[in-house]
Amino acid sequence: MSRSDAEHRFVVAGAGYAGLHAALRLATKLRDNPEVVLTLVNRHDYHQVLTELPRVAGGTRAADAVRIPLEDVLAERVRFVQTQVTGFDLADRRLLTEAGPIPYTRLVLALGSRPNDFAIPGLAERALSLYSVNDAERVWAAVNDALAAAARDPDAERRRRLATVVVGGGGATGVELAGELAEMLPELERRHGLPPERPRVVLVEAGRTILAGSSRALVDKAMTILEQLGVVVCTNAMIAEAAEEGFRLKDGQLIQGGVFVWAGGVKAPELVVGSGLPIGYNGRVKVDRYLRALGRPEVYAAGDLASVTDPRTGRVLPPLAQVALEEAETVANNLDAELEGKPLEAFTFNDKGFVVSVGMRRGVADVAGVTMGGRLAHVLKDAIEWEYRQSVKYLRGWDPLAL
Repeated sequence: MSRSDAEHRFVVAGAGYAGLHAALRLATKLRDNPEVVLTLVNRHDYHQVLTELPRVAGGTRAADAVRIPLEDVLAERVRFVQTQVTGFDLADRRLLTEAGPIPYTRLVLALGSRPNDFAIPGLAERALSLYSVNDAERVWAAVNDALAAAARDPDAERRRRLATVVVGGGGATGVELAGELAEMLPELERRHGLPPERPRVVLVEAGRTILAGSSRALVDKAMTILEQLGVVVCTNAMIAEAAEEGFRLKDGQLIQGGVFVWAGGVKAPELVVGSGLPIGYNGRVKVDRYLRALGRPEVYAAGDLASVTDPRTGRVLPPLAQVALEEAETVANNLDAELEGKPLEAFTFNDKGFVVSVGMRRGVADVAGVTMGGRLAHVLKDAIEWEYRQSVKYLRGWDPLAL
């Protein structure tokens, strides 16, 4: 592909972390190239800051605060189509949508992921997920409804059960949600006139420890804060089924509550199954070192949808925002390189560290080889969120050299 071709059609599917940033970076690179039509396709007219969902679900942040309207950040260089992607016509190079097929010469798939229930019986029907702003609003509404029901119930045991929130999954999302709720539930309790009856939040993790893959020091600091907040943490607790009365574990133990939230992992969207794209673990699209789908060099994949192996460890990179952002940059650079006839850039992930808020005032972090916990880590988390929002504005088709 070169600039001498009559017209190029770059289509980015998805406006999550990877998709939005790929589109923004391309808009800057292609500003003076009218030969390329750049289209962003997304079913919502806003971008969701997913890392802030636990705060919405915990009632400490308004839902609209984590919805960024796309019209506020997209450059004029980007054509936006609000529609649902329904499939792929790989042979004729068309993205299939509810608004009709969209032809492409290059396609960037950044469709994100969906909750992974690991085929646990009853889980999809009885537990709330936490993967969108709407999900987060539903969680907070369910918590309020449960405490209101508890306030009306004369039986102390039923009150305790109704006022208990059970969170499945001890990763970053589950830990952050447990911390937010643990701080907010006492306030809700007072509003509804409920007596203080703990436990309030139970965090259930199938593995040996929460925040798997993190350092022992960071896990210990997180556990200490959760315990101080009154969160009951159950590790080595694999859920066998989500029954009407609660999460039943493999060992037969029943964990009861009034609200059940699942934050135990994600998998690729269902529409990639049977699409003809190369599929790996959890339905993610297998890519080469340039982030092109194997056997489909005209299709790039980034974000949660892409199955990217870190050559240094041999492991597939986790579905994290910082991974998605770096992949977006590589995709944009490679598409521009194709136009210029230059060599492509192999993707390399540069880990900037790991930060998790635990409650409204404290957090834990591993950054530059330093492990910290407490207020400073929470401030760092807030700073990262602020910097991310600034980065979206900064990339709004502006020329960095002119700033």
